Amino acid sequence: MAPAVELRGAGAEELVALMQANGRDRRRGRVVALVGAVTGIVVLGTGGIFAFQQLSGSGPQPESVLPSSTVAFAKVDLDPSAGQKVDAFRFLRSFPAADKQIGADTDLRKVAFEAIQQQGGLGKVDYAKDVQPWLGQRMGIGFVPDTAAKEGARPVLALGISDATAARTHLPALASSLGGRCRVLEEYAVCTSGTTDAPLDAIVAATARGTLAEASTYRQDMRDLGEDGVVSAWVDSAKAGEMVSALGGAAGMPKANLTNLADAGRTAVALRFDGPNLELAGHVNGVKARPSATGDVRTITTLPWNTLAAVSVGGAGKSFSAAWPELESSLRAAVGDKEFTAGLKQVEQAVGISVPGDVAAALGTRFTVVFGGIDPTSGPKVAVLGDGDADVLRTVADHAAGLAGGGQAFVRPAGGGTVVSLSDDYGQEVATTHGLGDMPAFKDALKDPQDAQVAAYVDISGLAAQFKDDVAGSKSAPAGASAGASALDHLSALGITATGHGSDADFRIRLTTK
Repeated sequence: MAPAVELRGAGAEELVALMQANGRDRRRGRVVALVGAVTGIVVLGTGGIFAFQQLSGSGPQPESVLPSSTVAFAKVDLDPSAGQKVDAFRFLRSFPAADKQIGADTDLRKVAFEAIQQQGGLGKVDYAKDVQPWLGQRMGIGFVPDTAAKEGARPVLALGISDATAARTHLPALASSLGGRCRVLEEYAVCTSGTTDAPLDAIVAATARGTLAEASTYRQDMRDLGEDGVVSAWVDSAKAGEMVSALGGAAGMPKANLTNLADAGRTAVALRFDGPNLELAGHVNGVKARPSATGDVRTITTLPWNTLAAVSVGGAGKSFSAAWPELESSLRAAVGDKEFTAGLKQVEQAVGISVPGDVAAALGTRFTVVFGGIDPTSGPKVAVLGDGDADVLRTVADHAAGLAGGGQAFVRPAGGGTVVSLSDDYGQEVATTHGLGDMPAFKDALKDPQDAQVAAYVDISGLAAQFKDDVAGSKSAPAGASAGASALDHLSALGITATGHGSDADFRIRLTTK
């Protein structure tokens, strides 16, 4: 039985922390800002530049010019595989208004460059004269351990080049604006911070001894992840954690999180297209094994066919019990022992349960929360379906009903478990009506939910239809709501799954279109 997945987000934390820490030095921050701005542009409008590119997607990647000692890495690929380009077209065709914002002749590199200039960076660099003649379609940023660097890591920027001669001519101006040094290596310009050539020389020498692309752990992680997509990132949590911890929380991360980075393994993520859909996929290797928590999320497939949103967790009770000591320690550190103890006691007395015992008992091995919309007569259609302690579930639901303005919770048996709802009619509907797993939108948004240990589903189209007056068309709707409603018209659903396999795990977030 696979263990429960622990979505700690450590990989993203280290990458963000390293970026923020290096960004405290204004000139170093510009190195990070360059890739950060491009990444944001691509996430919002990927595909516009594909229209005039050949469907090749070949050539070296940024990791081929970074040293194997790199502990965190992110890249943007505006020239991905042919399949990704075709799928990008299919995705963008679902949004007719997209071409008005990012057309076939839009240069996303220029958009990113101008965004940086508007924030006060690269002020003396002219895009058409100093950048466009040589800048390629791929770029990446890595963080390399360096004891001489202020924060123990040095950001290294790899910019794809289309013309080596032009790059050597214009790079000095870019390097000066970035507050560092740049050098052409193969099909990339490698830049790093520093007022002398020494830091860059050290990076180049380390790369000659071995590249990130050749590192066994990186290769394994990216192979397990699959298609790179248009944006991807990788971080070795244990190695990056040593540097993040050395910052003493200066990047704004809670110390309780920093102490557990060594257990988080290595994380690889990719933003990619899949047919007419957009997917954020992630794979984690080397996670410290946690006690197995039996349970699955197949209940989500048996919900009513017209479900608008649902979240299902397998083995939630055991996972909560295992995580409670760490969670309690973090909360005590955040609010103080006295305040935490008093607050917890107040919650236990008000609700009538004990923490963590009753909470774990209520969660059980199968725990699902489902939302079916708003009934004009009875109000929100919300229910909990699970195999946990029915008495505790009733106690919590009664308390919630009281906070919501009175009433009581309704409990009924269902499929070897219990349904607790605020409306008896909806409780009966959840207990007797099925079919969500057979709906095309659900199957498109959630791949293999029967194997997952965490699953979530949102029927965007259904929610937009039910709450259309709140999104657009009403006098009280906010400015720009019509544009938002127009975009929602082309979206179908959102699906999230997470699965653990011993010391590794996978997660997937899918946004589907009609």
